[in-house]
Amino acid sequence: MSGLTFNVKSTLKESGIKSDIESKIQQQQKYFDALVLQDSNYFIPIKTGTMEKSSQINTRLGTGEIVWRTPYARRQYYDYHKPPYQPNPNACGKWFEAAKARWLEKWVRFINERIKR
Repeated sequence: MSGLTFNVKSTLKESGIKSDIESKIQQQQKYFDALVLQDSNYFIPIKTGTMEKSSQINTRLGTGEIVWRTPYARRQYYDYHKPPYQPNPNACGKWFEAAKARWLEKWVRFINERIKR
């Protein structure tokens, strides 16, 4: 019986791959921040819309930090009690955590698809 044998030697440059992935993530950070902001705002309490607007004004897309800056944002986030009339039926406290619980798989898929490009 005759056979065919190959010897293959491969060198993997981990640092190059790591820096390439980090670069792609950094390029996508502002888009990811915008997605997380939009999904989180889906759950914020709305009375006048000021808190939602504050997140759009105070969040610097691409930094990885989302900010709601109103005098009452912290209280609403940690100690939310739904009033009898709330225009947003999805409103709840800890709205980022609610968004993460609901859409984490979508967020992971979003980043993975963009890194593969």
